[in-house]
Amino acid sequence: MTEKEAKKELYSYLHSKKLEQRKLEQIEEVKTKLTKTTTILSDMPKGTPDNDKMSKNISRLLDLISEHIEIMQEEEENLIRITKKIREVEQPFRNILELRFVEGLKVEEVSVEIDKAYRYTKSLIKNAIKKYAEI
Repeated sequence: MTEKEAKKELYSYLHSKKLEQRKLEQIEEVKTKLTKTTTILSDMPKGTPDNDKMSKNISRLLDLISEHIEIMQEEEENLIRITKKIREVEQPFRNILELRFVEGLKVEEVSVEIDKAYRYTKSLIKNAIKKYAEI
């Protein structure tokens, strides 16, 4: 595997994690619409069978939940594949890969966590990706 492919594989988990978060936000948004109640008193009948907002929102919520489940399954598969490979990498590169690509810390946060300079941390991450690609 090339370094570029290794990087792509490592970032795939982070991307699916972000996508999962966006889906959760969308689900919460639709749930809020469903639970939001407003009452307007009028003697005029409201709504038609084809213009029922609640049924559309319920349908949208079910679709979002289904998409979220698929994303979570993909995310779990990515995590399992990546962590198996990371376990084979020697220390300190293993910790760096876990911090950066599994926990999703930024380079600055990784450098604070391992108590190293930012530039040195960047080179450690690059070397860790090389080690990962060799597996």
